[in-house]
Amino acid sequence: MRVVGVIAEYNPLHNGHIYHLERARAQSGADYCVVVMSGNFVQRGESACTDKYTRAEWALRAGADVVLELPSVYAVAPAERFAIGGVRTLAGTGVVTDLAFGCEAPDLRTLYQISDIIVSEPPALRAAIKRHLSLGKAYPRARFDALREYGVPEAMLRAIAQPNNILAVEYLNALRAYAPNIEPLPIERVGTGYHSEEIAGAFASATAIRKAITEGRDEILDTMPSFVGGPLLYDEQFILPQETLGTLMLASLRRMSVHALADLPDVAEGFENVIYRAVRSVRTIGAFFEAVKSKRYTLARCKRIAVCALLGITKEQVRFTLEDRASVYLRVLGFQKTARPLLGEIARAKAAPLFVRNNDLADCTPIVQRNVETDALSTDLLCYATGRDLKRDFSGPVIL
Repeated sequence: MRVVGVIAEYNPLHNGHIYHLERARAQSGADYCVVVMSGNFVQRGESACTDKYTRAEWALRAGADVVLELPSVYAVAPAERFAIGGVRTLAGTGVVTDLAFGCEAPDLRTLYQISDIIVSEPPALRAAIKRHLSLGKAYPRARFDALREYGVPEAMLRAIAQPNNILAVEYLNALRAYAPNIEPLPIERVGTGYHSEEIAGAFASATAIRKAITEGRDEILDTMPSFVGGPLLYDEQFILPQETLGTLMLASLRRMSVHALADLPDVAEGFENVIYRAVRSVRTIGAFFEAVKSKRYTLARCKRIAVCALLGITKEQVRFTLEDRASVYLRVLGFQKTARPLLGEIARAKAAPLFVRNNDLADCTPIVQRNVETDALSTDLLCYATGRDLKRDFSGPVIL
């Protein structure tokens, strides 16, 4: 049996994602497709456009057979940790044979060459990265400039400058470390660029689609399947109130001591003091981000820090999750009825606990229980912010 894995956010699901799923199946020759999907909060440090069960249903209707949740501790994280979490989850099934990922340069040789340099990190490169970091640059920028200084060819630099290629390299690194038996399958991205806000034709970036939704522009309907576009554009319950969640984030940050702020992931070098002062001088989450972001602490990084404060994610929790081999779990968000044989095979071959509702946690390790509690808290917070009943964590997955 051949099973292709995909790591995604579907924030929201659009035609480019459907193309990716179709190509993943076709190029791998897979019998089944397993998607590992971010939960209620995503890598950019925001709540997703709607809850994880709705997005899991989208994925199933788009062609996935099983949707597993990417734990929040991995989902709200830089590219390296995001990739590790997705790969470890897929490896934990014991059945995934291929990992399909989108990229701008689907040349495995180039991606592996970049991966080789980053993984080995020669002393000269390490010193160059440290020097560029000392200039106040964010880590991705510092690493890029250091690679150029190290003498990496321009073609490789152009490749690593693309967002999906950066993530692709991290997937290769994670496969080497945690799942060497899973084959990488790069699929070339179609349509506009990752951060493009242009909508032209049937393919657009998720960034452009989210912007168009907030502006009520109906041309986005051509870029998504009808079961996604219609509800997002015309049903208010599908757009989560960021201002309510922003108030909750401010409250979470405001009640933390300097020491507690220092224990948030991605906080370093005294940044906790900047946060502590800023959160006492602003009234909105937008004003807070304006007060704290910098070249070193990008807006996305600041947003992730705020979400970690909201969800109670700490450096210790992240460290235990990364170090403990027993921290992996397979939380089923949804599956096709026709995929029951696949679930049966996962149940036999799995290297991690498999469960469909939080009631099944009794025999799991403490770090798994803590991470699942974090995921459940994200659902509780969305219930509070939206007034909707999202208690699916305890009632089971979506089944199509």
